[in-house]
Amino acid sequence: MNNNMPNNNTNGNNNDLNAVSLGNIEMGNNNPIPPVPPVDNNNPVPPVEPVSTIPTVDASNVEPVSPVEPVGVTPPVEPVAPAAQESSIPPVNPVPPVENTIPDVNAIPPVQPVNYDIPETINNFNPTPVFNEIGTVPPIPDTPIINQAPVNNTQAPESKKKKGNKLIFVIIIVLLIAAVGVGVYIFLNVSNKPAPVSVTPKAVEIEAGSEVSTNIADYADFSGINSANCTLDTSSIMDVNSVGSEYPFTITCGASTYNGTATIVDTTAPVAVLSPVTVQVGGTVSAEDFVSSCNDVSGCSYSFANEETVKGYLNTAGNYHVDINIKDGAGNQITSEGTLVVTTEEVVEVPDADMYLSCANAEETLRFGIVTSNFNGYATRSYEFTLSESEYNTFKSANENSSSVTYNNVTGAPTFDDDTHTLTISQVLSDDEVADLPSSYGELRSQYVGDGYTCTLEQP
Repeated sequence: MNNNMPNNNTNGNNNDLNAVSLGNIEMGNNNPIPPVPPVDNNNPVPPVEPVSTIPTVDASNVEPVSPVEPVGVTPPVEPVAPAAQESSIPPVNPVPPVENTIPDVNAIPPVQPVNYDIPETINNFNPTPVFNEIGTVPPIPDTPIINQAPVNNTQAPESKKKKGNKLIFVIIIVLLIAAVGVGVYIFLNVSNKPAPVSVTPKAVEIEAGSEVSTNIADYADFSGINSANCTLDTSSIMDVNSVGSEYPFTITCGASTYNGTATIVDTTAPVAVLSPVTVQVGGTVSAEDFVSSCNDVSGCSYSFANEETVKGYLNTAGNYHVDINIKDGAGNQITSEGTLVVTTEEVVEVPDADMYLSCANAEETLRFGIVTSNFNGYATRSYEFTLSESEYNTFKSANENSSSVTYNNVTGAPTFDDDTHTLTISQVLSDDEVADLPSSYGELRSQYVGDGYTCTLEQP
C-alpha cells in the first residue's frame, strides 16, 4: 500500500466512495470492498516495508473491529521510484460491479501529497490499512443534498405592514378625538347663541274673486323666530274684486311690527259658453251673438279672430266654424270656436235674455231664455255624441260646411270639438213644443227638476 493515495472522493457524488471510508472500517457481506484503483505513475510514493504474510481469514465470520487510535505522523519523504506492482497482500475475491460507474481517476486533477498517519498492522485480520479520522475532507453522508432557502435577515413585509397599520390606526383615533373636541366646542360656544330674528314681508298678490288667505307664511319670510309666535292683521283688505287695488297688512311679533302690501290681481282667463248662431244668407252677425255666458270678475269682451272671413261666410249657405276671441278686463284672453249656420230659410229672431236656464239629463240638454224671471219663449235642445278619432274625422270632413246634419237619427246644426272628438247637434224648439211650458222661471225649473233633469242658471 502506498503512503500517498489518490483522493477519489468528490463532493458531488457519495456513491463513488470506496468501501474503506475515512475514520473507520466495516467489513462483511453487506459492505463489499471495491477493487483498488491503479497507482498513478506520475505521482510516485515512497516504498513501504513489506508486510508479513497473513493467513487468509474468512471475513464473513469476523466481528468488526472498533477504530484504532491514530499514531504519530510520519514526516514526508523524498519521492522514489515507483514501487513494483507485486504485493504480498493475499488476493481478494473480485467484487461484483456496482450499479453506478466509478469515474476515471485520471480525469481528476492531481492532488497535492497529504501526510497520513500510518496505522499499525492488525494481525489475524484483513491486512488492509485503516485510516482513522484523517484527511482534509470529512465523510459525506449518502443522502441527497437539499438546497436550503437563503435566510433573509431583513424585516418581513408583513411586519412593516403591521407597523404601518398601527400608525394609521393611531392617527385615525387622534383625528376622531380632535373632531369630537371641535364638535363639543361648536355646540357649547356657537349653537347655544340665539339666531338673529328676521321677518321680511312678501309682495303679496291676491287673485281677484278669491278668499283672503289667513296663513301668515303667505305674507312674510321668518328667520330666527317661530311664525306661530306672531299675529297677522288683514282687516284692511276690503274688496277682492277690485283688480289693481292695493291694501296694507300688518304682522306683529312681540314688540316688533312689520308692514306689507297686498295687491288684487286677475291672472285667470275668462270662462265662456258658446252657442250656434243661425242667420239667413246676406244677414249680419256679431261675435257677442255666439257667447251664451262668460264668467270673469273683471268682465268680458268679444271679437272675431278674422272678421273679414266671417263676412264672406254670410254670402253662401253653409255651416262654418268661427273663432271668437274672449278677453277679460285684466287682459287675459282665450279663443273659442263657435258655429255659424247660414241658411236660405227665414230665421226667427231670438229675443234678448237676461240669463238662461240650462236643464240636462243623460240624453239631451235644454236651454231656456229668461227675461225678468220669466220664460221668453225661446229654447234650444242639443245632443252630444263622442266618436272615435277616425269616425270623427270622417264625419267632420263630409259635413264641416253643412248647416244641418243627421247623426244617429238626430238632425240639427252641428258643432265639432276637435279636442274631445265630440259632435253636438242643436235644434230650436218649435212653437208647439214651448206652448205648454210654464211662463215663470220658478215653475219651469221645478217641472224639469221633477222630470230628473239637473238645472243651472247661466249668465248670457
